[in-house]
Amino acid sequence: MLFTPDSPSALSLIPALQDRKLVLASASPRRKQLLGMLGIPFEIRPAHADEVYPDHLAGPDIPRFISELKARAAADTMVPEEILIASDTVVQIEGDTLEKPQSAAEAVQMLERLSGNTHEVTTAFTLVDGRTPDVLITDHDTTSVSFGHLSKEFADHYIKYHQPFDKAGAYGAQDLIGACGIHSINGSFYTVMGLPMHKIFTGLNSLNS
Repeated sequence: MLFTPDSPSALSLIPALQDRKLVLASASPRRKQLLGMLGIPFEIRPAHADEVYPDHLAGPDIPRFISELKARAAADTMVPEEILIASDTVVQIEGDTLEKPQSAAEAVQMLERLSGNTHEVTTAFTLVDGRTPDVLITDHDTTSVSFGHLSKEFADHYIKYHQPFDKAGAYGAQDLIGACGIHSINGSFYTVMGLPMHKIFTGLNSLNS
């Protein structure tokens, strides 16, 4: 599906994308929104990959592994003029990784754990140039996020009305919990949303035009 953003085009700032086609290997509406800030049309082509990682991985190595897993799955469909972006986001607290909740009860447990604490959100991304599809360029960014106290009533309301089930850690920084539950962020807000746009911009500019 081709997505044409309303934002003014930044194509002149990214020479590597001249005469190329940008592909986002994700169905995430948040990543679609963020990449759309560049004002450059891109195709949405979700990657179909089992998001399973080896037990020995920890920290940023987890989203980097899954991002590359998605990139390899999507790269099979690429043609030479395309540049693909795959990505993965994880929430980590005290050495544990909080993935997407599978039930309301699990979402409540995650929010209770995050309540009143500081955790890390890491988003990794992988760039693939269709001319060299076997070469993966992967980077990541980590942001610290601190929550105030979340009452049981707040958590129940949030889960009922804000659909946390497609979000790592059971929350989205761009919605109610970001406005009312997060009291500080140390790092990029966009990394928490799902794409470290400052590094995406740098990474795209590093590709040969």
